[in-house]
Amino acid sequence: MTAAFLLEQQQQDYQLFECGLHWGGKLQTTHCDGFAFDHGFQVVQSAYPALDIFHRKGYLSDALAFGSGAWLLSNKGKTLLADPLREFPRGLAALGHPSIRLTDVVQVVRLRNVLFKQPPEQFFTTDTTSTLQYLQNQGFSQSFIEAFFRPFFSGIFLEEALATPASMFKFVFWALAKGKACLLPNGIQTLPNRIAADLNPSRIHLSSHQQPQAIPVVSPHKTFYSTAVHYFAVDSDLGLGKFIGLNAEQQGNINLVAIPSAVQTGYAPKGKHLLCVSLKPSVAAQEKTWPSPQVILHEVDQLLQTHSQAKWLDSFTVKQALPADTAYTYKPGNDLGSIAEDNHQAEFVATGAIANPSLNAAILNGIGFVESLNSQQITLI
Repeated sequence: MTAAFLLEQQQQDYQLFECGLHWGGKLQTTHCDGFAFDHGFQVVQSAYPALDIFHRKGYLSDALAFGSGAWLLSNKGKTLLADPLREFPRGLAALGHPSIRLTDVVQVVRLRNVLFKQPPEQFFTTDTTSTLQYLQNQGFSQSFIEAFFRPFFSGIFLEEALATPASMFKFVFWALAKGKACLLPNGIQTLPNRIAADLNPSRIHLSSHQQPQAIPVVSPHKTFYSTAVHYFAVDSDLGLGKFIGLNAEQQGNINLVAIPSAVQTGYAPKGKHLLCVSLKPSVAAQEKTWPSPQVILHEVDQLLQTHSQAKWLDSFTVKQALPADTAYTYKPGNDLGSIAEDNHQAEFVATGAIANPSLNAAILNGIGFVESLNSQQITLI
């Protein structure tokens, strides 16, 4: 879609074929009875550099942000761990949590300052140090890693071991510190819908199997991480407000909880709120043994120390949510897809591997293709 968007802006000819039922691939939202269910807990990281082309078009002008931080939830209560700079002095309240030391807070500020001095491209090196090892090398206490970093970044990387290369951690941490985690009105699918609305309707084909026959569509990625969410209707924000809640305990099936409608009111009908419960990646991967919504709701009530009286609405799983075998570079390589020439027309199938598992990398694939096409660096086959 990014490539089509740029070609449209440049008034170049193109045809975009989407075999799915909606635009945007994994950026999907289902609407029912006034609720908006994103397929997986998804946010737009406003600081992702590749999003600039859509910022300039105003596609993200009405995006609203979650709070900068998170609730640490346990059977002993909840503590707000907020950005100590953006949420001062509220952010200092976390020092009362038994898993957080003053040195951890100091290290967060120090790491933020160090990463701010670097362009994001420099985060991606050949160093294969894992996120977990990197955090330990930076001097964070193990208790802080377990209470905050592991549940928070498990929800982003979709793997709990924090084995994802530290380059990816640094990029995401930089984006969170520099920008905000945002929601768009009516769900994550609003972004691709807005892009499609600005494309020439005669050049875009939804639910189409009319793909170029010369090129088989085969994903370059072979292994994936999955995600799963339950949605419930509730009468209040359950004390979470605009902050997500992390399961700071080792036990249970839940990774995080959030109230999207506390950020964007369009996620729920008037007088109601939408509770999103994202399962741990290890639980999401075992769909046949998923705990029931009733079991999940019981865990929610324990973590929030409340009796929510929530009503289950729907559940979604995305089995191929993120590729687990990317190169973990910033920009894509030369293999951006396949090109075939037929009757003097070039046909491109977007099957190139993305550089890393992020929306930023997916957009850069489209940008890179158009740049290569314009500079005639693409070889036609």
